[in-house]
Amino acid sequence: MELTTEDLDNYAVNNTRKMAGQSLTEDPSSPAPYLKPPRFTTKEEAVNYFFDYITDEERFTEIMDILEEGVPVMDVVQLILMNSFEKGEINPDMMMLLAEPVAYILLGLSEREGIVATIVEDDQDPEVAKDNKIIKGYHEDEDTESTLFRDKLQTITSPKDDEDNPMKKRIEAMPSLLDKGDA
Repeated sequence: MELTTEDLDNYAVNNTRKMAGQSLTEDPSSPAPYLKPPRFTTKEEAVNYFFDYITDEERFTEIMDILEEGVPVMDVVQLILMNSFEKGEINPDMMMLLAEPVAYILLGLSEREGIVATIVEDDQDPEVAKDNKIIKGYHEDEDTESTLFRDKLQTITSPKDDEDNPMKKRIEAMPSLLDKGDA
């Protein structure tokens, strides 16, 4: 998947992130979802939610297609968890706790479907390095929390199953969702 300058320009123009300190000027009676207590307060209930979220029939095929196209698993994990944080479902600490279990779920499901998924980008690849340099220029003002989260995710190169709430048996017992309609 190659990024064009036009793609990056469109992203930069359509960026709707809030400015630093903007939440201090908003009405306190209607705070943003991520400023309220999170929906999930235990890792176990959150992992179960994300398993169901990923294996939802409508979403599953799209996620597997994305992984088959070569998008790194950790990029998909970041997208899923940041979206959940912005909805107020999890807090930043829970995001860090869930990164590896969600990656494991994605890898296990992709393996079941015969997809060889990339876990993280290969920074040694000259094409990836070139794309990252272009992207970095468009995100120089990006908040440090998002950058830190992405950097932390890139260190998980071999996700393991969660010891407290193992997903391996649940993944193995699940029927293939990609085969549904091929009868």
